[in-house]
Amino acid sequence: MLVQAILIGLIAMFVTFEWMFGTNLGSRPIITGMLVGLVMGDLKTGIILGATLEMVFIGSITLGAAVPPDVITGGVLGAAFAISTGKGADVALALAFPIATLYLVVDNVLTLGILPFFLHKADNYIEKGDFKGMERMHILGGFVVKSLPRGIICAVAFYLGTPVMNRVLEAIPEFVQNGLVAAAGFIPALGIALLAQMILSKKTMVYFILGFVDRKHQTDYGIYFLLTIIATVLVVMLVCVGVMHNTMLVTVTTGIGVLLLLAKIIFQGKTFLSELSRRLHV
Repeated sequence: MLVQAILIGLIAMFVTFEWMFGTNLGSRPIITGMLVGLVMGDLKTGIILGATLEMVFIGSITLGAAVPPDVITGGVLGAAFAISTGKGADVALALAFPIATLYLVVDNVLTLGILPFFLHKADNYIEKGDFKGMERMHILGGFVVKSLPRGIICAVAFYLGTPVMNRVLEAIPEFVQNGLVAAAGFIPALGIALLAQMILSKKTMVYFILGFVDRKHQTDYGIYFLLTIIATVLVVMLVCVGVMHNTMLVTVTTGIGVLLLLAKIIFQGKTFLSELSRRLHV
């Protein structure tokens, strides 16, 4: 248990390093869920929980001053508690949002209370022309304020909270547990609907459509259609090895991928081949 708690803390700590290396989506639940499952010896469940939580948090993106609930702690601890208690996505969904919202308060306190110290020190180094000092403040500030607290809180919460969480779940009445199971089915759809509500507003609808009809940049889309085909092939392979059993899902995804690629070849065959040769260096 202690080793697992430490590893979970390290996961939460290192996926937060986007502040240093740039946005790489490693902090999303679909990645953290897989890593938690790997650490806890149940990779399949970790992937399922991560994908489920990703659909819930799909619209949780920090833009400007808008700060959504913390997807890292919510995704890591939600998946960890669900696996450790032997429960499924219903428990992960029930725990992820409260945990994410609670840590958002902690993160705001740390950002407003401690981070300015490193920012002012960085300003002083810049005025002196010491850019190495500025880099040190950037690294120390991000680690102390963003990475380290998440690692400590996730590790301690999992180590101390698993026995408590087991007792809490055992005390929940059966009809409430049935409600959580039912909610697990439609909450991911709610997350996608919230994202669609953000994108498909009257103010942004025009730009959303222009993104698809902008012929100037359509030469950059072919590689994504090819990746879609590769993804559908991976889905077919999962069915062949017995990991997935939903043939309808395989048929739909394969059909969509093939249709997209055929349409690209028929209507923009030359630009498609040109893009592949440019991106793949052949």
